[in-house]
Amino acid sequence: MKSGKTKVDQDASLNSGRRSFLQGAAATAGALGAVAVTPALAQSNQAVPLEGETRDQLRQDMTAGIEDDVRKDLEMRSKAVEELPRPAGLRPGGMLDSRFSVYYKNSVPEAMRLVTEYFAAFNERDLQAVARTLHFPYATYEGTEPLVFQSADDFLRNPPPSIHENNKPESQLRPGSYDLIDVLQLQTFNPVNVGVELSYTRYRADGLKLGINQGVYAVTNNDGKWGIQLSSVIFTPTEYIGQQYNDAAEAQLRQGRTSMSAFGDHDYDLLTQLGWGAGAGNRRIARKTASISGAPGATSFFLSAWAGKPMEPYNSGGRKSRLMTAGMPESAAINAAAGINDPIAQYERQLAASNIVTGKGQPGWFYAMAGGGVGHYGYTMHLADSRVLHAGPEKAHALGGYIRYTPDHVFISETRSLGIMIFDKRQGVWMNGGGLGQSMRRDRTNDSLS
Repeated sequence: MKSGKTKVDQDASLNSGRRSFLQGAAATAGALGAVAVTPALAQSNQAVPLEGETRDQLRQDMTAGIEDDVRKDLEMRSKAVEELPRPAGLRPGGMLDSRFSVYYKNSVPEAMRLVTEYFAAFNERDLQAVARTLHFPYATYEGTEPLVFQSADDFLRNPPPSIHENNKPESQLRPGSYDLIDVLQLQTFNPVNVGVELSYTRYRADGLKLGINQGVYAVTNNDGKWGIQLSSVIFTPTEYIGQQYNDAAEAQLRQGRTSMSAFGDHDYDLLTQLGWGAGAGNRRIARKTASISGAPGATSFFLSAWAGKPMEPYNSGGRKSRLMTAGMPESAAINAAAGINDPIAQYERQLAASNIVTGKGQPGWFYAMAGGGVGHYGYTMHLADSRVLHAGPEKAHALGGYIRYTPDHVFISETRSLGIMIFDKRQGVWMNGGGLGQSMRRDRTNDSLS
């Protein structure tokens, strides 16, 4: 990918090459080969996208150049079972988004109920009731590294310091102290994963205000049961309330803007360094992390929609855990528990390597298909609403996301996410910590575009 050309020449060549590659492949391969004849992919919707093609023509053009590994994935997904009923108005090729009531009508009330019960239980000093609101394994960031509890017994034997009342010298919660809710707010949501913000003020028994605890909580549906599986809290003493951590806010914006710009620039080297595509990269990630990972997420939203099974990422049957960790001795066992033993999940572990650039040096399947039913993909912008919700000297909670556009600046889709940032004191930089989940807020493929 290195050459004597200027950056402008390289970009022009890449875009020109992509068009020639897709046109040539379309002439020789036709539409989608064997995958194109599956009923899910062959559904017709003749509303004309903004690029002047019918949706069927646009899909054929986009997918003509994809490689066999993606064709196989789409064929597998086209046969997948969907547990949730598909809502009326979800258009062929569209991703399930938050306009449809199935996206929130059960998940959001369950999440708000659970987080409220969690708060009430520890305020009543009933840790057994707290444990009943959790999924195990459960992880929480009290500091910059996650504490992991494998079972309710493990949790009850050694509870997180922020909610464990005792008189020991190191106690963070002394007898008689009490908490008042300040904020209970929805941040991200989908049918099986909700991100909730909970903040409260802590007082000593004599009424002295000690400070505020600001937290984020990932609530998930695992095999039909709702529970909190990941959380993070930041305690700020009263005297430091209002302290600004502009470095955290700027790092969150700069990192998001840099990675999203790299997609539009076709900067494969930078994307690899950031951890996308085939390379392991040198993306700055905290040494120990805990996240809600796998489906539903950006890749499963995307590929399931193309395969005509947009509800598949939201299946919960058989899913015992959604927690994935890294950098800890117990990570292998935790991650195995979160694994889904189905052919699609196993196959897609290798598919990610070709999403940015193929083995032949061509633009990967993401570039060919990211425009959905709107038009050809052009670039991605970091979400204007992105912001740091809470921050301390070494940790921050952030709402992130991005919007995809066609080359002529037409909106394609919007994705949102909730995450944890960690400041590495040795390197002096903010790094990615845990992720609490994603929302597909809007896919314009579901609009009429007529």
